[in-house]
Amino acid sequence: MLKMKNLKNTVITFTIVGVLSINPIFVQAKLGDQTLKEGMDHEDIKVLQQHLVNLNYLDLKETTTYYGDQTVNAVMDFQSSLGLNADGIFGTDSFKALQSILELEPLAYNRVLKEDISGEDVQALQERLKILGLLNIDNCTNYFGSETRQALMDFQNLYGLKVDGIAGKETIEAINDALNGNKRRVKPSSSRGGSRNSSLGETIVSTAKKYIGTPYSYGSSSSSAFDCSGFTQYIYKQHSINIPRSSSEQATAGSEVSKENLQAGDLVIFSNTYKSGPSHAGIYVGNGNFIHSSSAGGGVMISNLSSGYYNNHFSSGRRVF
Repeated sequence: MLKMKNLKNTVITFTIVGVLSINPIFVQAKLGDQTLKEGMDHEDIKVLQQHLVNLNYLDLKETTTYYGDQTVNAVMDFQSSLGLNADGIFGTDSFKALQSILELEPLAYNRVLKEDISGEDVQALQERLKILGLLNIDNCTNYFGSETRQALMDFQNLYGLKVDGIAGKETIEAINDALNGNKRRVKPSSSRGGSRNSSLGETIVSTAKKYIGTPYSYGSSSSSAFDCSGFTQYIYKQHSINIPRSSSEQATAGSEVSKENLQAGDLVIFSNTYKSGPSHAGIYVGNGNFIHSSSAGGGVMISNLSSGYYNNHFSSGRRVF
């Protein structure tokens, strides 16, 4: 992931606009004067939440002064997308990263950007896709490769644009709008039947893998601990896909998919594990594997559907987007 020093180096390549002129909200609340963390109640938290809402890391109808689970999770996602230590605490490094983002000039449209071309404008595009949490590379380059194309397709899908992996004028304007909080992600419907978008499925899997090793805790559904259905609900929610909380209810979400037709991002349901009926859930990652929060394994891990236990208890796949 991109470290802060790399983010700063990239920012130098742009014409810098003073952060106070772009976002006077910094002056009003003096965000950055203190470390903000879970459980705190302070006016600065409302300012932080508004920035996270604008950058699409946080979905709130109304900001508050309280630093709760939603704010923690949003800060962790923000930190992760920029290569920072994802501890959910808004300290100096996180503030500097946010400040650098707000100093960026709008992405200029001078030509169509597409696969196999090179240039400084490609690097600027990559930087913004990383900020939006869609491009997972260590260092931005000036080459438009397959990873950039996929990240661009994910952006287009999430923001209701034509999904072609090409950055034309409309897509570039949409990226600028998204970074300024003027364009919101499209919430996909769970009633699409058998249709789905494979790039979104891969993105869901990528999000789920960030939590490998997170401890198992019955009844939990936060970034610090999950039970099985809490994990699946939490991951899908990061992509504006709402499913029920319990595994028994998740077993009826979306449309049924056979084991042979599973695709990355599909929900998988297991029955008769610790109790009768649907009782365990995970997310299919591809190649016969799924990711889940396992009580036996002690936390989030990847397992194989064909292993004796999971093969015997597999119930169905569910397509929820």
